[in-house]
Amino acid sequence: MEKQQIIQLLSGAAGSVGFGLIFNLRKKYLPLVAAGGFLGWLVYLLCSRYVWEGVFLPTLAASFATAIFAEVLARVCHVPSTLFFLTAVIPLVPGRTLYYCIDALVQNEPEQAQRYGTETFLYALAIAAGMAIAWTLCDFSRKIGKAGGTGSAGKSAEQEHTDERRMDI
Repeated sequence: MEKQQIIQLLSGAAGSVGFGLIFNLRKKYLPLVAAGGFLGWLVYLLCSRYVWEGVFLPTLAASFATAIFAEVLARVCHVPSTLFFLTAVIPLVPGRTLYYCIDALVQNEPEQAQRYGTETFLYALAIAAGMAIAWTLCDFSRKIGKAGGTGSAGKSAEQEHTDERRMDI
């Protein structure tokens, strides 16, 4: 792995921690958020370098991995997965392409704006799709677990909902 990629990975982890601080996450979760940002960017780098070209599929894979990581952490820490996902997905957010798209619009360069706008849209769509696929699979697996008697430990749906509201965030 090159020095530049290591710097990118550490920056992704630091950026995730920064947003964790902005979102007032408990300090004990910040290392987990850093690991999520690191993981998401690592998956993106590996997929974009060795598996797929373009931005959509590497971003989809990274978003999926980040969402699965967030789901696992949510079960272990007994908190909602969105706390981990929203902060860990920050390195994937297409700020650079959005900036260049708006800049091209201001400079009256419609071809450049369209190119950067399309790339921004692909990033955003891939993040949303990866998240949706992961959360759908996790929800499906929970429902199968409950149907098989291995989920919820005999709790009713209302008891589970009450427990979720009492979670220590």
